[in-house]
Amino acid sequence: MLAAPAAAQSAAPSPTPPAAGPVPAVAVEGAPVPPAAAPAPTPPVAGPGDIRIRAEKQGSRPDGRFVAEGFVDLVAGDVRIQADYLEMAEEPRPDGTTGRTIEARGNVVFVRGEERLAGDSLKLDLEANTGTFENATGYVTPGVFIEAKSIERVDADTYRIKGGKFTSCAQPNPRWNFTAGSATLDIDDKIRASNVVFKVYGVPALYFPYFAYPIQNDQRSSGLLFPSFGYSSSRGFQLASGLFWAMSRSADQTLMVENYSKFGFGMGHELRWMGDSPSRGTLRTYGLKPQGGGDLEWDVDWNAQQTLPGGGRASLNVRKYSSIFFQQSFQDALNYVSSRSERGSFTLQKSLSGFNMQAFADTLDTYYGDALARTNRHLPSLRVTRSPWKIGGTGIVVGGEARAERLQYGIGEDELQSFDRYDVAPEISRPFSLPFLQVNPRASVRYTYYSASLDDTGYYASEPALDRSFAEGSVELRGPQFYKVFETPDNFYSDKWKHTIGPEFLWVVRTPVEEYASIPKFDEVDYQFLGTNQVMYALVNRVYVKRDGAGGKPTTWELLTWRLQQTYYAKIGASQNEFDPIYLTAYFGPGGEPAHYSPLQSRLRIRPTAALSLDVNFEYDTNFKQTRSRGASLRWQASRGNLLASWYRTNRVAKKVENRVAQSDTLRGSARFDLLPGRLSIEGGADYDVLRETFLSSRGRLRYDVQCCGFIGEVVQYNYNRRQERQIRFSIELANVGSVGNFQDANNAASGAWRP
Repeated sequence: MLAAPAAAQSAAPSPTPPAAGPVPAVAVEGAPVPPAAAPAPTPPVAGPGDIRIRAEKQGSRPDGRFVAEGFVDLVAGDVRIQADYLEMAEEPRPDGTTGRTIEARGNVVFVRGEERLAGDSLKLDLEANTGTFENATGYVTPGVFIEAKSIERVDADTYRIKGGKFTSCAQPNPRWNFTAGSATLDIDDKIRASNVVFKVYGVPALYFPYFAYPIQNDQRSSGLLFPSFGYSSSRGFQLASGLFWAMSRSADQTLMVENYSKFGFGMGHELRWMGDSPSRGTLRTYGLKPQGGGDLEWDVDWNAQQTLPGGGRASLNVRKYSSIFFQQSFQDALNYVSSRSERGSFTLQKSLSGFNMQAFADTLDTYYGDALARTNRHLPSLRVTRSPWKIGGTGIVVGGEARAERLQYGIGEDELQSFDRYDVAPEISRPFSLPFLQVNPRASVRYTYYSASLDDTGYYASEPALDRSFAEGSVELRGPQFYKVFETPDNFYSDKWKHTIGPEFLWVVRTPVEEYASIPKFDEVDYQFLGTNQVMYALVNRVYVKRDGAGGKPTTWELLTWRLQQTYYAKIGASQNEFDPIYLTAYFGPGGEPAHYSPLQSRLRIRPTAALSLDVNFEYDTNFKQTRSRGASLRWQASRGNLLASWYRTNRVAKKVENRVAQSDTLRGSARFDLLPGRLSIEGGADYDVLRETFLSSRGRLRYDVQCCGFIGEVVQYNYNRRQERQIRFSIELANVGSVGNFQDANNAASGAWRP
């Protein structure tokens, strides 16, 4: 137990600092904010070389020592000392000056700035402010309480401590502390201690032969991260710890090591930095060596953006792993577990006089099961895009893009095939706007050159070269819009409502593409542009209300948007409706024949407040007269929590009703609530397969924060693909000390405090 604040106050015969009140511990990337520094009284400042002493009795001994007794109060410079008894001696020094040393006994209190120490006795050199306390307790900035057999003040910024006990908890009975045989305390830096025993509520929990505890005001100190513990039904018991290196206020590194009793030894590294927006980066790397031999498993997740001289920008994105098995059995984020692709890209871009120039190289590997299904690479690609530009007062808008790229695709390194593609696509438009109607006619041409083509069997052939050209015209109309305003002066939600309704049309005509089957299919540029004559028509409803905004001023708020749309394909012989990017699935009519009508698509959004929104979507196939897909998502975001819930279901299209079975039916949800703000929070989530009646994953996390520490418990369960596993994790976060996070969870940074 540590009662430093109480002991210091009872010993002080003068005004004392009030005990620090409860301050919520706020988690910042793994480390709670330390308690606020307890204020100390500001002593009167004596002039240079002056000493002021008040006491009930004062006098001199025969040996020349000055003696003061009974409520002694000494002020020397910015130092204040109080005691029951004090002796002061003056001694000449080699430099010709006179040195003053004091010995104080009985309820001794030392105050300098925010430092406050109390003990049985004190020996101090007043000029150097160096000395030793015996049986001392106290407080030093920022927020560290000490109890020790002896505290030696080496200089203004350093203490040597014997038999010490340390904590950042201001309670009379601290929730945690650590003891050390010997330690060195550097003000506003760290405590370096040996033979350390860490205790929680007085119970020994951990032993460290050496321990560095950061006490910097900005909470970004280099040092060991507090260990985390866990158990996995497939990996066994887990112990992890790490080292945090605060390179600067805007950059840090974390090195993490962990061991699974059944699985093996792992090591992770993370480098983060943040510069002037948008420059920032997170490079996270993890490796695992399985027990009993086997290949090293690894995972790389790198993301970075950097502003370059002259206004350019560079970006890096890498997501690679050693095997699909490792990805699916070791990742803790379901989105990563279910992913079948690896990627890597590097991009350079710069804007100049309305043109955006971009050079990039990338690779994308897609797997089917454990086998590599396809590799796509840009080696490299040069792209120039012209943002829409209005020509003088004509109202004519021009834009477009051009690209030159070396492409490579295939299965495996031995089957990769390469070709060049050059693509130019200028466009021109002339928008018109009337009070009730908006019209935007647009025309474009596209020319693409391929240095290779596909032969009659669909395989790559280096000859002959192939070019593709087509023209496209479109007209977009929005309106006319009709509206009605409703006055509801006594309504609790809004005293004025406005309903608008109006149609939208998009007519697209594209000339046929010759030799479509011979075009090498690399990405959407090669797939989507088939000849077509199609019309998209939609009916859009909106409801607006007047609500109080910032400062109580009424503002217009869009409460509801409902969009109902469909596409009619006048020309369907070439199956161009199959590649319509507006819809989520490919569409065919009964018997597998192309259909004139796409499914009817409904998109409804209700947003009653900035914190709450509901989206409801469905697609109805008018050819089969059945629903293809439906889904809903609910979002709630508030200061005390958030909630996200979604549902999505797709049905197989069939003529016979009994064959119209569900193909997928999934529920997903996540939530966080602050049950006691700043103290107790709970969060969790689940992914549920309705068809299999199985939870694919579920997770729960409980966090309890007190003034100086946080306790986190987690339970995670997986039942996806080949993975059936349950995990339990526990970690503690101390004031100024981060804990080791999980390198295999994309939403859980694995490092200490992060203060850009």
